Amino acid sequence: MAGCLFAVIWLSLLFYCLFMHQYAEKSQRIEFKAEIISLVSQNSDWISFDVRLISEREQGNFFEALALNNVPRYYRLTWQKPENLAVGQIWQFSAKLKGISSIQNQGGYNQQKQFISQHIIAKGRVKQAQLLSYSTSLRQHVVDTLSPILSQLTQGDILQALILGDKSALSALRWQQLRQTGAGHLVAISGLHLSVVFGLFYTLWLCLARYALAWQHLGKIQLAMLLAAIFTLGYGYMSGFAIATQRALLMLLLLLVFSFIKQFSHNWDRLIYALFFVLLIDPFASLGAGLWLSFGALAIILLSVKAAIVDPPPRLAADPHQQNRDDLQPVMLSFMVVKAKLIWVNIVHGIRVLWSIQWRLALLLGGLQGILFGEVSPHSIWLNMLLVPWFSLVVIPLTMLSFCVWLVAWGVMWIVGMDVILQQSISLAIFQWADASLEPFAWLLQLSDHLPLKQLAVTEQQLAGSVFFALAVILLMLQRYMARELKLVYSGLVAILMLPIFISTLVEEEILLSPPSSDVTSWQLHVIDVAQGMAVVLHQGQHGIIYDTGAAYGDFTYAQRAILPFLASKGIRYIDYIVISHEDNDHAGGLNVLRDAFPQATLIADFSISGMTTSAQVPQACEGELHWRGVQLSFIAHALDASSNDNNRSCVMKLSDGQSSVLLAGDIEASREQALIAANADIKADILLVPHHGSRTSSTPAFIDYVDPQLAIFTAGFSNQYGFPKADVLARYQQHGCQLLQTGHVGQISINFTADDYKIATYRQQMAPFWYNRLFRFGELLKAE
Repeated sequence: MAGCLFAVIWLSLLFYCLFMHQYAEKSQRIEFKAEIISLVSQNSDWISFDVRLISEREQGNFFEALALNNVPRYYRLTWQKPENLAVGQIWQFSAKLKGISSIQNQGGYNQQKQFISQHIIAKGRVKQAQLLSYSTSLRQHVVDTLSPILSQLTQGDILQALILGDKSALSALRWQQLRQTGAGHLVAISGLHLSVVFGLFYTLWLCLARYALAWQHLGKIQLAMLLAAIFTLGYGYMSGFAIATQRALLMLLLLLVFSFIKQFSHNWDRLIYALFFVLLIDPFASLGAGLWLSFGALAIILLSVKAAIVDPPPRLAADPHQQNRDDLQPVMLSFMVVKAKLIWVNIVHGIRVLWSIQWRLALLLGGLQGILFGEVSPHSIWLNMLLVPWFSLVVIPLTMLSFCVWLVAWGVMWIVGMDVILQQSISLAIFQWADASLEPFAWLLQLSDHLPLKQLAVTEQQLAGSVFFALAVILLMLQRYMARELKLVYSGLVAILMLPIFISTLVEEEILLSPPSSDVTSWQLHVIDVAQGMAVVLHQGQHGIIYDTGAAYGDFTYAQRAILPFLASKGIRYIDYIVISHEDNDHAGGLNVLRDAFPQATLIADFSISGMTTSAQVPQACEGELHWRGVQLSFIAHALDASSNDNNRSCVMKLSDGQSSVLLAGDIEASREQALIAANADIKADILLVPHHGSRTSSTPAFIDYVDPQLAIFTAGFSNQYGFPKADVLARYQQHGCQLLQTGHVGQISINFTADDYKIATYRQQMAPFWYNRLFRFGELLKAE
């Protein structure tokens, strides 16, 4: 109870220190002094980077002084056409900031939770800035020097991740290959890497001490352990002290402490101590996937490895040195046979232990990855069986030795003032062997592109069923310890826990194989949170329709970030229609991504689309009616002159199942609304996706009265630059008696339609109502509870 109380107080205090009241409640342009700590990404002429605030204010309140001076706080900034940015620079920024609230959908990447785990409390755009000073740390100096050298090597991106903990050089293709092979942990510095480094330098120092020092044996061992720990700590510093690195270093230091004080400690003790210290330093680390994967992997290893009891070699009939010379040869031959058998038994036992660890890691960590990322890698078992020993015995030792040799050579070359070109040539030669050792790894990564079932998306139903199935397997393994009279009840419980995974599989297959019915019993409509834009998914079973695709900015698309992960999480495999209201970026930006993902989907749009080469690819006109799996889709044609703007040409679509109806109005404005009313169009609906995100150019009182909606949904991003939805537009819908929802405030909005009625659920309020998913406004005073 004392531990729980301390945890609550400590977490609440840190939360208050980070999210205390700082400025006015609304987003505004402020000036602050900050240091650049990392360059996150670059997209076109925009660059994204993180800065650490440097406080210049004196506070009388104890907690505010503690927060400003002792708790690091960070901003995620973007800058268009920036100056030459580098880690370690200190700038005086003038930026427009807003809260860390980000899009919230099922299956998608939760950037908001990631921000909190990294102590990022605001994000914004730089308007003006002035460079104040620039000082680089030793690590950054090494990174700046070594990165250009490694970039010239074939596998330089992986070497950069292994040596410096910098994964920014890994391409999107390489990341995809690492995910589908389950080998991402090999390029993320963790306990495996630090254990190999510690073992390598411990062995080297022990061998050196054996011939160079005349001390007693225990003193040599302790010195070797201390020196190896110093080198390992330096490696952790060079890697940036990630969560997995912190955990491994803490366990290593605890091992050293217990060894020096001659106190026995169990592996589980050190694991719990390491977890305690990691959470004491940063309680929000529990929101990051790294902590769960790191500690989960080590816990699985500890559970998998049992005491290795190898049968001793058969006792010889007599000591060979006491035998007669005539009997010596048969005895020695027998002795060699027994020794060979012992070696073989040890090899077989080692392979068996390695296999037991690998299949448990693949199965249990695969389940954990399914929970965290919504996908699993079936080939990770056999691939890791090959890759883990190769990295442990070859890649990591060669890489570390090359790095140490390069550090010494770099210092010598700097002292003698060697030519830069010659320095690069020598540096490249030093890392050639390490680069060559990664060629088999790169070959396997490329091979994974051609493997069947290389990566499987896991639906929420499958994930829940798998969790129950895993519990059933664990209980089944423990059944032998149960009393005989309880085994029947125990077996029944195991069978019940195994049912969900089989039932969900059978239901999915039945839905997939059954023909579409004209009598619909239930269907779902999901308004996806794509910030300032629009994306709607209509689905029944594994089939769906997409209306609008969200925006795209350079290589980034909300279709890739939000829509595709959502479809995978819901098990929607077949998109029958993609409807594009009009060609504005916030409605059609992700079209190419969705076309590539679902090439068989029929496209419906009223404008020409580039890249269409065949008649089958030409979009159908937005007119007429379609009957889709019991839902009627009515497209409301427009009769406007050529001078009408693009918004007024939006494809207006009405959905109806005979009981409930939904109107998707795109970005139509007042003139189109009036034309629909004048034409007596069938646009009355229970649910209205408000035109043009709540702009003043739309949602006239006459239009609202004519549609007569019960629920009005605004597809507008939180704190967007246009100020949508406008206050007077909100007031019109409120006066009409509508229930109001905004995707930027509540996240994804899901509506389940049945034969009798419909039910509404939102992501922040019903699907994932956790404290870290709440709406964070910049400068708002939040209560820790």
